Amino acid sequence: MFGGLPLAPSVRAAVARRCGGACERCGLDWPWALYVFRGDVGGPISAENLTVLCGACSIERTDPFATLVGERTIRAIRLTANNRRAAVQPMTAGRRRKLIAARGGGCEACGIPGSERALQVHHKLAVLQGGDDGEDNLMVLCFACHHHVQPCATGCGGWAKKPRTICRNCVTRRSLEELFPDVTWEEIKARNPGFVASWKPGYEPRNAVDVRPRPDDAERPPLAEPVFPGRIGQV
Repeated sequence: MFGGLPLAPSVRAAVARRCGGACERCGLDWPWALYVFRGDVGGPISAENLTVLCGACSIERTDPFATLVGERTIRAIRLTANNRRAAVQPMTAGRRRKLIAARGGGCEACGIPGSERALQVHHKLAVLQGGDDGEDNLMVLCFACHHHVQPCATGCGGWAKKPRTICRNCVTRRSLEELFPDVTWEEIKARNPGFVASWKPGYEPRNAVDVRPRPDDAERPPLAEPVFPGRIGQV
């Protein structure tokens, strides 16, 4: 398994529910950019002894870890086979930290430093296409460049998947307010508890009147519950 820390599906699910898909130190709300470490390195691999950290908050960690969003089994098998065929060592927390430092401690695409945005290691040639963990095939990217996202144009603090400019939650709020023009936002939230429950503490989507969604934003139906699909183009 990527990072060397084996997590049972039930343990991973319990940790994901507890953290709400956000870093437990800085609050970064992007599940695909988060890693799971043991609190007590010598302790059990149980939800109570695990902590969720983003790349920036775990930059000094060298102990085994796992991704918060589970890896696809086929991909994990292929990566092991690719590494064995290429005679390269699999990625570890320590090697990841050294690679980021050697590449300048910032995103190789946009240049933003790791102190400002979580950094990830990307495979230039995808694992499912034969890519391995050899240094020539690795690239350090911030999670925004890696996952092709950008800050939501409403200023809510969320992230929108490019080419969209507005995040899913703000699109959903706008759709609900347009659907119920005579109902206040507080009443709408009361009628949709599942939508509200998906937000991290202190977060609330916006409906800025001067920011209009792209056509593909408006065409997407509102989602009542958070969805955490498998990562596309995983590290």
